[in-house]
Amino acid sequence: MLQIELLNVFYGGIHALRGVSLSVGTGEVVALIGANGAGKSTTLRAITGLQPARSGRIRFEGEDIIGVAAHQIVARGISMCPEGRGVFANLTVLENLEMGAYLQRAKAQVRQDMDRGFALFPRLKERTTQLAGTLSGGEQQMLAIARALMSRPRLLLVDEASLGLSPALTQTVFSVVDRINNDGVTVILVEQNVGVLPYADRALIMEKGTLV
Repeated sequence: MLQIELLNVFYGGIHALRGVSLSVGTGEVVALIGANGAGKSTTLRAITGLQPARSGRIRFEGEDIIGVAAHQIVARGISMCPEGRGVFANLTVLENLEMGAYLQRAKAQVRQDMDRGFALFPRLKERTTQLAGTLSGGEQQMLAIARALMSRPRLLLVDEASLGLSPALTQTVFSVVDRINNDGVTVILVEQNVGVLPYADRALIMEKGTLV
């Protein structure tokens, strides 16, 4: 499904990714593990078009997506739950979900996708009119994942889902990601928490911008 070949990414003079190559097959859950600054989030940002690559190739379902705009990459079937959750704090839970569905035109489909999100995270259904900024950290993580699913991705990128969560809530989130995968969505999980390993088919270890 996804092939990355010799990817190099820079932040100014900092060489953040150094010739990274990896592949993810349809239906897999792949964990990308490493310490802060290893290049994990940069890899996801390059896949989604948020961070331009200096060189290399990224192919999704056989098509090169280097240089494709981020919103067009979403339309092709890739969605990301960003590090730090990135919810719209001044919008309600419902409005955040609607933002995730901005590419969808069929109201019935949007309603169906919302119902799916509420089935995965029943707590969100109880808080549809609540401002996202007033939710707990765990509830914001649930909302970020549910919002990412609103675009009906075939590849879901989840960046540090366990960050700041209790061990029990972390397991809940990982279990939901497992259910999402069982529904046919391919997943890349970026984590420092090795507790993600039982939920992954494979783990790739990053260090200083390279896969080791």
